[in-house]
Amino acid sequence: MKKKKKRWKIKGLVLVLLLAAVGAGLYLHSRKKDTQDRLPENMRTEAVTRGTIRITTEGNGSIEAADEYPVSAKYTLKIDTVEAENGDVVQEGDVLATVDEDSVKEQIALLENNLSELNAAISASDRSGSSSLTSPISGRVKRIFAKEDDVLTDVVAEHGGVMELCADEKLKVEFTPERSLKLGDVVSVSFLDYEEEGTILAEQDGVCTVTIPDDSDYPVDIEATVKDEDENVLGTGYLKSNHPYLVDSAYGIADEINVEIGDWVDSGSTLLTRRYYTYNGDYLALLENRDELMQKLQELRELEKKPEICAEGSGIVSELMLQDGAVASEDAQMYRLISTDRFWLKTAIDELDIPGVREGQTAKIVFDAFDDEEYEGKVEKISALGENVGGVTKYTVTISVPGIEKVRTAMSATATIVIDEKEDVLLVPIDAVQTVDGERCVTVIRDEGQEVVPVTLGLVNNTQAEVTVGLSEGDQVAVLGKSDLEIMMDMMQQSRAQFAGGDRQND
Repeated sequence: MKKKKKRWKIKGLVLVLLLAAVGAGLYLHSRKKDTQDRLPENMRTEAVTRGTIRITTEGNGSIEAADEYPVSAKYTLKIDTVEAENGDVVQEGDVLATVDEDSVKEQIALLENNLSELNAAISASDRSGSSSLTSPISGRVKRIFAKEDDVLTDVVAEHGGVMELCADEKLKVEFTPERSLKLGDVVSVSFLDYEEEGTILAEQDGVCTVTIPDDSDYPVDIEATVKDEDENVLGTGYLKSNHPYLVDSAYGIADEINVEIGDWVDSGSTLLTRRYYTYNGDYLALLENRDELMQKLQELRELEKKPEICAEGSGIVSELMLQDGAVASEDAQMYRLISTDRFWLKTAIDELDIPGVREGQTAKIVFDAFDDEEYEGKVEKISALGENVGGVTKYTVTISVPGIEKVRTAMSATATIVIDEKEDVLLVPIDAVQTVDGERCVTVIRDEGQEVVPVTLGLVNNTQAEVTVGLSEGDQVAVLGKSDLEIMMDMMQQSRAQFAGGDRQND
């Protein structure tokens, strides 16, 4: 009898729940004014407000080093004791190791000997330069890179020389032929108003080279057409020096350019004059070497007074190669220093959100280790290469995180980025929006009762919705405290608890 009674109770509960669901559905689909003064218990009212709505995306990742660099030994020295280890956070000037004093003295003696030899070489060198830059070969001037008042060493660094001469009195055209050609074939090369007979001298990877005499002031970088004996076009290319000779200059400032493009110059001819030519290039190079050597000697003498290797900057020590009693060779890495001024957070962002992410955007960073604090980062880079995992494509976004004392590499963090935002718009809680017959609606509470009002929405996030049509600021709207499903689940849990209590009492 107890089981039958319990069965009837369950059937009754199901009937009650079905009736509740039907009643809720009828309420949501009603679009006429509801004259009831009292809202259902699961509802409350809130005012339509004006404010800002944001759509955000977030991703997780681990902190990585943003800036790190190797520190190499400047001299070959023997290490006495190592005072640091990998992972140490150091400040500039902190002692990382002590150095054997005898090895420092050996390096000083070696450099002093080198200095004596260098001084002798400087004394014996010719320090006088020349105001004229002369042509080292005979040939025709094809390009002039220098102009008056240019620093000639800068011109050489940019172009490879101050001017270009054609060294073998031939110009060439490189082209891809329309048909097969043989070495030695005679062709014609036409450009501007000129036409010259040429010869196919080379072929490599389908590209042929034809040369013509450089017996006039033909310009280079001019498009030329190559034809066969029957005037059939074989291909096109640009005139270039067959063997270009770039003229170097080790010092001085251009004062006057003495030649023009197309001029023929003999070996020894003056190409340009220059000022600030007191010292020649070799002499200046010796002086620069001496300056570097003197700097090293000064550093070693300071090291002799205090034989310690100190951190060259602030950061985290990694890849420490120093060992007690071992020799650190010149130019060999001693350690790497990870800067603590900033870090990278690399996180994967969904393909649906990535269009709203832009370089320079602000990102809010929360670390798992201290999730009650929020920091600000900046989007530095967005990868164009996506990775599809489980049917979802994501893109790596690199965010710079400022140096924070508590932050360590490999820490887990979450970045939140605003991908869309509107200001000064009408907002309602998302729980106030219902769908009736496929149309978005909101229940407005007025003095005369309730009215279901159709609305047009703009941006929507997980807490708010922008209303563009249908409401005014200050309107009171009904907000569902819980969904119908949540209410039904609560009722079922309460009923189950009551049945369980009743069963225990009947037992």
